[in-house]
Amino acid sequence: MWLQRSCVIALVGSVLFPGVASSQARVLSTVSPAPAVAAAGASAISVSVASGAIQSLPAIVDNAPNNFPSTVGITLTWDLTPSTGAVQVIGYFTNPAVAMTSGPVSIPSSWIRGRVLTAGVQGAPTTFTAFTQTGAGSVGSAGGSLLLFSQPILGYSKAGTQAVDLQLQLDLTGRTLGAGSYSGTLNIRAVSQ
Repeated sequence: MWLQRSCVIALVGSVLFPGVASSQARVLSTVSPAPAVAAAGASAISVSVASGAIQSLPAIVDNAPNNFPSTVGITLTWDLTPSTGAVQVIGYFTNPAVAMTSGPVSIPSSWIRGRVLTAGVQGAPTTFTAFTQTGAGSVGSAGGSLLLFSQPILGYSKAGTQAVDLQLQLDLTGRTLGAGSYSGTLNIRAVSQ
């Protein structure tokens, strides 16, 4: 019997400064600077989904890993004071038990994995890793997050840009997925610490 199944993940990017809520917009990123930072004009940070904001998996194979066909280009740009220790970029699903849905059927975040293909990026998962981490500070969800990379902020690196390519995978090893069109949103946020 042939089952029609597909998966679509929309990516959302935003920035979170300590103590300030962030806003979100579908597909492209938004920036929510802290009011004091914005007034001073001395510090700025942005994260954007440069390419691959909509990931689609048109054909799914049960009992096997299913790689999404294109990578997600993520760009972090910063200009911060050296007193900032690092900027972390976190990917997460708001509800880990319901990362993707098709009607009443759900795919948990533990079935979705990511890896950073860009070499030499600090803290990046280089092998497929499930979205089951806790997050950082108030960013992410317990059991539905993945640290994509960390950028230390030192005197010589207080300003810069880091671009990475994220590859996503739906791991159905030992699993069978019912018919349906599954969709979900993967949030990408940067947080300074």
